[in-house]
Amino acid sequence: MFGRKRQRRVAEQKLHDLDSKLAAIGRSQALIEFDLDGHILDANDNLLTTMGYALDEIRGQHHRTFMDPAEAASPAYAAFWRDLNAGRFVATKFRRLAKGGREVWLQASYNPVLGPDGRPVKVIKLAVDITEAEQEAARREADRLSAEAAQNGLVEALADSLSKLSDGDLTALIDREMGGAHGRVKDDFNNAVDCLRQTMNQVLQSVSGLRGGSDEISSASDDLSRRTEQQAASLEETAAALDEITATVKRSAEGARQAASVAGEARGQADRSGVVVREAINAMDGIRQTSNQISDIIGVIDEIAFQTNLLALNAGVEAARAGDSGRGFAVVASEVRALAQRSAEAAKEIKSLISASGAEVAQGVKLVNEAGASLDAIAGKVGEMDALVAEIAASAQEQSSGLSQVNAAVNQMDQVTQQNAAMVEQTTAAAANLKAEAEGLARLVGGFRTGAPGAPAALEDQRARLRAAF
Repeated sequence: MFGRKRQRRVAEQKLHDLDSKLAAIGRSQALIEFDLDGHILDANDNLLTTMGYALDEIRGQHHRTFMDPAEAASPAYAAFWRDLNAGRFVATKFRRLAKGGREVWLQASYNPVLGPDGRPVKVIKLAVDITEAEQEAARREADRLSAEAAQNGLVEALADSLSKLSDGDLTALIDREMGGAHGRVKDDFNNAVDCLRQTMNQVLQSVSGLRGGSDEISSASDDLSRRTEQQAASLEETAAALDEITATVKRSAEGARQAASVAGEARGQADRSGVVVREAINAMDGIRQTSNQISDIIGVIDEIAFQTNLLALNAGVEAARAGDSGRGFAVVASEVRALAQRSAEAAKEIKSLISASGAEVAQGVKLVNEAGASLDAIAGKVGEMDALVAEIAASAQEQSSGLSQVNAAVNQMDQVTQQNAAMVEQTTAAAANLKAEAEGLARLVGGFRTGAPGAPAALEDQRARLRAAF
C-alpha cells in the first residue's frame, strides 16, 4: 500500500516536471498535441498566433487543416503518420497553410509520446516560425534563378552574335529584351558592333579608294618608267653628239688660238718695236725731265742734309747732357751728321753731271722721234690684222666654252636622268607592292557583311576585280 502511494507520488512528480518543461518550451516555441489519428488535442498561444486560429477553431480538427490538399492526399503524408504511430519522430522544415491560406514555414519536430507500455499514445509537435527567413531565401533563390536565366539568355545571345561575328556578319546585334546590368552589356555589345560596322564600312570605302589609287600609281609609274628610259636614251645620244661637236669646236678654237697667237706675236713685235721707240723717246724725254727733277730733288736732298746735320748736332748736344746713358746715342748722332755731310757733297756732284748730260739727251730725242713716226705707221697696220684674228679666236673660244658648258649640263642631266630612272624603277616596284597589299586588304575586308546599302554589290564587285587580278 505504501509502495503504491510512493509510486503515485513519483509519477505525479514526473508529470509535474514534464508539464513544467513543456510550459518552458511553450513560452519560446509553438506547441500542439495530436492523437495518433492526427486530430488536434491542444495548442499553445504561440502556435495559435502563428497559424491565425483560435483553439476552438482547430481542436478536434485533423492535421490536414494546415496542409496543402494535394500534399495531404499524397502517399508521403500517409507514410508520415505511419512513422509517428510506429514511435519514430520526424524533424525538418515544413510548409504549412495558416488561416486564410497564408503560407507558413516551420522548423518543427513531431515527437511521439510513449505510454507506460512503451507504445505511442499521442504526438507533440514543437515548432519555430521561420516563415520570414524561408520566404526571403525563396525570394533570393527566385532572384538567383531569374538572374541565372537572364545571364544564360545573355550568354546565349552573345554566343550567337559572336558566332555570326566570327563569320564576318557585322549586323549580328542582340535584340532580346534584357534589364539591369545585362541590358547594359547588351547595349555595350550592340554599340561596339555598330562602331565596328561603321569602321568597317569606312575601311571598305578606303580600300576601294586605295585600290583605285594604287592602280593609278602603278600605271603612272610604268608610264613614267618608260618615258624616263626613253629620255635617258635620248640624252645619252645627245651627250655623245655634243662630245663630238665639242671636240671639233675645240680643235677649231685651238687653230684660231694659234693663228691669233701668231698674229699677236707679229703685232707684238711691231708693238714692241714701236714701244721701244716710244720708250726710247719717252726715256729721252724722261731723262730730260728727270734731270730737271733730279736737280730739284738734289736741292731738296741738300736741304735735307743741312737739316739732318742740324738735328744730329742737337742730338749730340742732348746726348752729351744725358751723360753716360747718352753715349750710344751721341755716337749715332755723330754718324748721322757725317752721313748728312756726305749726302750734301754727293748731291752737288750729281747736279753738275746732270747739267752736262742735258745737251746730249736733247740730240738723242730728236733722232728717236723720227724713227718712232715710221714704226707707228707699221704698228697700226699690224694692229688691224691682229684685231681681226683676235676676234675670230675669241669667237671660237666662246663657242668652245659654250659647248663645253652645254656638254657638262647634258652630261649632268644624263646622270640625273639615270638616277631618276633607277628611282622610278624602285617607285614602280613599291607601287606594285602597294597594289598587292591593297588587293590583299580588299580580300580580307571583303568577307565582312555590314548591311550598308550597296555594300553587297560593292563587295561582289571587289571580289570580281580580285578574281580578275589574280
